[in-house]
Order: sequence, then structure tokens, then C-alpha cells
Amino acid sequence: FTTPNRQFISQRTDSMYTNNLKSLNQIFTQRILRIPDYQRGFAWRKDYEILDFWEDLIYLDDARVHYTGLITLEPVQDPDSNKWEDDAWSIQKLGFQPYYVVDGQQRLTTSIILIQALLDTLENDEILMEQSVEDIKSQYIVRKAASGPKKSYLFGYEKDDPSNEFLKSKIFGEHSSTNLDQQSLYTRNLNEAKEFFEEKLRDWTFDKKEIIFKKLTQCFKFNLYYIDSEFDACLAFETMNNRGKSLTNLELLKNRLIYLSTLYPENSGGKVLRKKINNAWKTIYEYLGKNPDAPLSDDQFLRGHWTMYFIYSRDKANQYFHFLSKEKFIAQNITRPDSDSERLSVSDIEEYVTSLQQSVKPWFHIHNPYQQSIENDETNKELLDQLNRLNFGAFRPLLLAAYVKEQSADEIHSLLEAAERYLFVLFKICQRRSNTGDSEFFRCAHDLFEGNISIGEIINKLNEWIKRHYNKDYFLHYIGDRFSHHKGFYEWNGLHYFLFEYEQNLHSKSMNLRRKLVWHDFMKQRKNDVTIEHIYPQTDTDDYWQDRYSKFDDQQKYYLTHSLGNLLPLSRGKNSSLQNRSFEFKKKNDKGVGYYNGSNSEIKVNEETEWVAQNILDRGIDMLNFMEKRWNMSIGDDRFKTKLLHLDFLPLQDDEKKLKYATESD
Repeated sequence: FTTPNRQFISQRTDSMYTNNLKSLNQIFTQRILRIPDYQRGFAWRKDYEILDFWEDLIYLDDARVHYTGLITLEPVQDPDSNKWEDDAWSIQKLGFQPYYVVDGQQRLTTSIILIQALLDTLENDEILMEQSVEDIKSQYIVRKAASGPKKSYLFGYEKDDPSNEFLKSKIFGEHSSTNLDQQSLYTRNLNEAKEFFEEKLRDWTFDKKEIIFKKLTQCFKFNLYYIDSEFDACLAFETMNNRGKSLTNLELLKNRLIYLSTLYPENSGGKVLRKKINNAWKTIYEYLGKNPDAPLSDDQFLRGHWTMYFIYSRDKANQYFHFLSKEKFIAQNITRPDSDSERLSVSDIEEYVTSLQQSVKPWFHIHNPYQQSIENDETNKELLDQLNRLNFGAFRPLLLAAYVKEQSADEIHSLLEAAERYLFVLFKICQRRSNTGDSEFFRCAHDLFEGNISIGEIINKLNEWIKRHYNKDYFLHYIGDRFSHHKGFYEWNGLHYFLFEYEQNLHSKSMNLRRKLVWHDFMKQRKNDVTIEHIYPQTDTDDYWQDRYSKFDDQQKYYLTHSLGNLLPLSRGKNSSLQNRSFEFKKKNDKGVGYYNGSNSEIKVNEETEWVAQNILDRGIDMLNFMEKRWNMSIGDDRFKTKLLHLDFLPLQDDEKKLKYATESD
């Protein structure tokens, strides 16, 4: 962010701080440290920053000092507030000083998690550096009163932050009276860090643990700064946090909005607004991280919401955050706006924050339709799953608007169908540029949000775009280029999606309730394994293939190998060397595995007694017939389809023989 005080900050660099080089045990002497609400949570990841931290520590000579970074603290001027009520006894009776951590929380959090992981590996009667486990916990983790249940956590987050409860209960292993067990991207990172250190320490000797504890608490040195109490900590945080792991736009926006909430006059709603901002961001991070296997992008959500909430402009498409940070949510629009239209009231910010909070749940549903669903329509969930596999194109903001404005399930169903058809036909068949139509449908998202357009009108626009751009010759030209320079249909960028949908069609007609092809597994790329097999192999040295394909020249064999009808989705990955075996072996090998018990596509191919060139052509035409019906498009007659398959050197079969391979899609 560029703040109105940036020049002032620059001028006061030397005077706003005092500093000292301190070790961790010195930093935690008579201090209580809290991460303020304008800060992000724990963002370090185990395979990156935490690994670097660990390697710095283990390779450090325990007789040397290692400069670890900057810690900036802000003295708390009003520790009597309810945020500090649990710590009042240690502040008043023991003389502990409360501070906010303005900068350096990632390093401090990592250090404290490592100390806790070390303590968890010790027996209660073991002495580490002449200190008992309880002594160490009392210095770095939690200080307990000699009488009564009172205790102060020496490091943590502000009281209402979900990370605070997680840190106490899951990381420190302390009983929490609230223990709300709220999860977020940040709590996941905390947990991963604890698991990382536990794994590293599991087989260590006591002596090695003592050395690592000494290096961590005595040899790692931090530049300790105290920020001037007259200086605005929000602005300092905003200015200083350009080191380490960069803040996301969503994290920066939270800090900016909290800063703006402090600019309103007393009793005008600024304090209430600050609380609403914090509550909103709790919800946002809870849902962005609700699926730990596929956490959602902060910035993608923020941009998607911006597209829906504000008027979309192509000129600002790549500068959405510039609009938020330098045009909309700026101090000038509160203190001295250029016009009434630019004035930013408490209710303006509150309305925006509320919209963000209400939007994150449908955003999660759009990306995870089968987890904690907000709708009961199973068909819509399946359609959302299809759009996920197509990566949504420009339709995330439009779908968000449809769910936020609570459009009917039937209307959403029609929109999902039209969007899926648009994405497949324009981008997988016609190979249009990936941003085709983006501007129009981004604008539609805002218009739908504002109630200026109906879903029916949007669907008409989608169909008009398809009608305008679809041409079967585009597909013929594209596949021709694939055969000229690559491997034909095998390197078509729509192959996985098409084969998966073809498989789903076969599954719907089978008696088997269990789906045999799982998208995630189908898309996995394992070394030496394939999930799409050439039935007639690329290397046809086996006698079976030699006997049946010897009459074709090398070019014709190349076309047959990479034609659509010869490509088969496998229910389980197969070593690529097995692709060269005979058709009988592929149908059922000596290990009891083969087409006969594979995907529905495999089972259908298994019904064939032979696999010759005519089988490849017949299956290819059948698959193109399915494509026409599934996406409501016309590819052409069988002669054109044969040309598209690059098998026009083969004779077309009569209708009776072709029926043998029909999918019964009619």
C-alpha cells in the first residue's frame, strides 16, 4: 500500500525505534507478547520457510551467534482492556510488560512451536540446560499462578482470533475453556509446523535436543526494536512488511480497513467496524482453508468478489487491487474526500466487509460442491464438479453472484449447463483464446449482483457466443496440427476432460453404482505410469500387433496409434512398458488385472475379440457421436468424422456394423 504517511515514515526511520540485539530467552524475560488483529496469522510453510529456519538452526555452530532477523514490539498502553483481562494478574502482580508484535511474528511463532515440540519429547523429570520442563514452559509458553487457576500465555494471538485457541489447545496442549476449534489456513500452518518439528526430533538423543535448545534460545539473535507509542502501528506494519513471505492482497486489505476504522471520530462506529472486520476475516479464512487438501487462493477470492461487487472495467482488470488500495479504501476518502460520491462512511466499509463475509461460503461451495453444501440439488453439484475440471474460465464471479443473490436451483442449473458447454466448445473444440468473452461475462456478474440482468438473458448471451464462434473446421485444423507436430488426439488439451465425460456416460448406463474412474487419480502424473493407454501401442513389436497391422505404412500406423478411438482411460495407473503387450494380455493378464475389471470404457473395449484398425475407426466415430449429443453441436457426417480422426485411408462400415459400437446415447 501507499499510505498518506509514507513520507513521514521515511523521515522518522531513525527516531521511531530503539534497538538491541537480543536472544530468545532475553526477549521472553518479563514480557507478554500478542499478535495484533491487523496482522495476518502464521503463514510459513513446512517445505519452505520452516525448513530454511530448521536448517539454519541445525547447521549453526553452538559456539557462534546467528543473526535471525527483526522483531518489532509496540508497548501496550491500555492493558486493562478486556483483551488482556486473563493477563491482568501477571501484569499487576509480577510486573510483566504487555507488547504487540508489529513485525517478526513468523520467526517468534516458529521458535515457540519448536520449543513446545522439544518439550513434548521430554519426560517430566528430565532437566534441559539445568531447567525442568515446567521451568521452560513457565518462561516461554504459559505462566501459572501458584494458587488458583489463573495463567498467562506468554505468546499468542489476540483473544478472539481462532489461531489463539488453536495455539493454546492443539500446539501447547493446554486445556481451553472455549476451545471453539475453528480452522483456517493459518491454523493448518501451525499444525504442519508442529508436525514438522516432531518428525525431525523423534529419534534424537537427549544431548542433541539440549544442543538445539541452546542454539535456539541463546545463539539465535534478533534485532529487537520498540516502536514509538505515538506512531501508528498499523501504518508501520503496512510499511515494514515487505520482507520474508509477502503478504497477500487479502491480508493487506484487512490491515488497511482496520487502519481506516481508527480514523472515524469517537462514537461514530469505528470500534464496532473494527470488530466486524475481524469477525469477517475469521469467516473468510475458515472457508478458504476448510478443505486442507485444496486450500483456496486468498487473492483469487478477493478478485472474484471485486469483479462481482464493483463495476468491471477491462482497463482495471489487472489492477483490481490498485482500485481497492489506492482509489477506494484510502484515508483521503474519509478525512478530505474530493467529492461526496467518493466519501467513505462507516456503513460503506461495513457493507463491503459484510458482502465479503457472506460471499466466502458460496465461493467455497463453488469449488467444493460436495463438502458442507449450501444446496441440495445433486445435479448442480455434479455440474459444478465439471466446471472445476474445466477450471471455470471467466465464470467464478458470475456463479458467485448467482449464489449470493439466491437464484433458484433451476436457474443455476441452466446457467451451469450453459457455462460448461461454452467452456468445452469454445476452448477445447474451437481452441479460442483463453480470455474470449471474459469482459462480457465479468460485467454480467456485476449486473446480476445488482439485479440488472436475469440468468435467462445471460444464457442467451452464452449461446450467442457459441453460435458466433463454433466451426467444425477449427477442430479439424487443430487436430491436423497435433498430428503434424505432436501426437494427434493424445496431445489434445481437451482429451482428459472428454474421456472422463465419455466414461461418466457409460457409467450412467451400467448397473454398477461405484464410479471406477476418479478425476484426481486420472490426472495424476507418476513416473513411468500412464492413465490413458494406447490400445494399439506406440511400439508394436508384439507378434499380435505385427500380424494385424503389418499392411499399414508407418504414417498410417502413427495415425491409428494416436486417433481418438485408440485412446482408453484406465481406472488405475499402468506401467508404460505394459502398453506394448498383446490385446489378450491387456484384456486380462496373469495378475488378474485388465480391461475386464477396469473402467467402464475398459470393460466396453474388453467385449471385443480383436483389436484391429476397423475397431479404432468405429470406436472413434462413436465417441464423436457422443460428443455431438453431449454438447449439442454438429461435427458433420461420418466421412468428415473419419477425416477428423485421420483414418480416411480406411473404408467406412455400413450402418449395421457401426451399430455394434454405439453407446446407446440416444
